[in-house]
Order: sequence, then C-alpha cells, then structure tokens
Amino acid sequence: MNTESSWHSFNDFVADLAVRSELNDGATIPAPNGMRGDQRSRCIVRGSAIGQYHGSPGEGNTTAPGQHFLTMCTRTPACFERAGIHNNWMSFVKPPGMLCFVPAGVPSGARARSDFEMVTCALDLTLVNAIDQEQDHRPAGDLRLRANFNDPAAQQLLKLLLADFASECSAGRLYTDHLIYALACRVLFIGRDVVASDATRPASGLPSRILKRVVDKMRVSDAELSLESLAQESGYSRVHFVRMFKAATGRSPHNYLLNMRVERVRELLANPALSLIDIALECGFSSHSHMTRAFRQFLGVTPSEYRRAL
Repeated sequence: MNTESSWHSFNDFVADLAVRSELNDGATIPAPNGMRGDQRSRCIVRGSAIGQYHGSPGEGNTTAPGQHFLTMCTRTPACFERAGIHNNWMSFVKPPGMLCFVPAGVPSGARARSDFEMVTCALDLTLVNAIDQEQDHRPAGDLRLRANFNDPAAQQLLKLLLADFASECSAGRLYTDHLIYALACRVLFIGRDVVASDATRPASGLPSRILKRVVDKMRVSDAELSLESLAQESGYSRVHFVRMFKAATGRSPHNYLLNMRVERVRELLANPALSLIDIALECGFSSHSHMTRAFRQFLGVTPSEYRRAL
C-alpha cells in the first residue's frame, strides 16, 4: 500500500493503479491519506482499478506499465507532446473524451504541456488474456499503442465506471463485473485496431436445469455475486454465459438480479413492521438509496410511494 500522503507524479499514480488492479480482490481500497478528490484511485473488481488524476505541465507516463491502461481526457482540452523522429517533439491537443490505449510493457512517451485531467483504468494482463481466450472469433495479433482516438463504446464504459466509483453506494459487484468485462472486450479490438463484428451466431438459451441453478444462486441475497461465479455455476465461459442467459431470460444477469430483488422488496413492503432500511438489507441492496434507485428504475415510483398506495 502506498504510504505517501500524495502522488508526486502521474507515473506514481499509474504505478499505484497497476498494483491495485493486480492485487484487488473486489473490495474497495481507499486512496492514500490527504489525497484530493480528483486524485483518487479505487479497485473496482478483481483485475482492474480506476482513478482520476489532475496533473501539471511536464508530467507524463514515460515508464512502461505492467498492466494494460486506457485513459480518457476529461473536462477541458489539454496540450501534450510526443517524441518524434530525430528527437523532435510534436505537439497535439486532447479534447475531452479523447482516449489513449497503452498495452502492458509499452511506454506512452507523451508528456503534458498544460494542466490536464485524466481518467485512467488499469486492466490486469491475466484478466484480459482470459477474456481474449473466451472469444469465438478473436482477431490475431499483439495489442498495440493507440493514441488520441475516439471510441464511443469505451468512453461510455469509462464514464459508467467512474460514476459508480464516485457514487456513495456502488451498484454492486455484478454490475461492475459487466462493465469491466465489456471494457476488456472493447480494449481487445481497440488494441488490434479492428472493428467488432456483429455477425455472431444467435446464442441458444441456457438449459432450464442450469438456468434454475444460476437463479437459485442469485436468490442468496447476501452473496457478493460476480460474473465469474455465475458463469462457473453454469459451466460455461463468461462470454457464452452472458449470451445464453440473455437468450433464455431476455435480460442481462445484472438486470435480472435487480428485478428479482425489486420484486422481493414489493413483497416485504406489505409488512408495515419492516423499515425501509431493513428491507433494503434483507433484499441484498447496499443501502436504502440504492434500493430506492433500483425500485424507481423498474416501477417508476419510490418504495415509500408504493407502500403508501397499498
């Protein structure tokens, strides 16, 4: 664990993310003491970590990280420079939303010429390689450095991860598992500079006995469910499990789980002796506000409004 009261450079920040993504077991690890709100990092799920950093001119990631990194410029445009031929430095501007992908072991070689704010996500080599092996039609070739590019899917996934990071109550392990899994899949195409194919064969649904076993596991409200654990329960890889589960139910595993928990909340709201906080915890929500958000998403009203209408 980093014991410094602050990171001295963007390199320190990147190194901290690399360690957190490698060692993370899915629990939150707080930032070092004294860290500003825009210079925090957090483990999201096993094999990944995300952080937001505000830097100054002269900073840059000149060392080769041990993990894959995807960065996105935020808020305001920032000016950077990169070493070109004959040691000439070439300037370029990163508008908000501009991405950069740095594969493990490859130095980015860029440094800032202005203040900058960057969202950075570290993805563990083992995680990305395992997801790569699960793909049906995976492109060949090594992952390569991609600088200053747009990708709406990756941008949206980073924004959702950052929003979950900044939220007082996380949406849950299964939700962040889905986001990280989707981001890793996207990175595999970004790093090889290929377009993901939509011509995949329609998936068949999970066999009924396997679906029942997975749903029974979901009913254990106090279980910290992960995408990997549900896939293992089904006996399929993560990529096939997600497709087959959605084919069988019409929902993603996370959405199906939320719907199950909301239905359980509806049942318990009929008991006036139970407080909303007790119901939230009983149904597997991390807090009253988390339950309220999910309940409104599915039913259009809050639990309190629903209870008053009974």
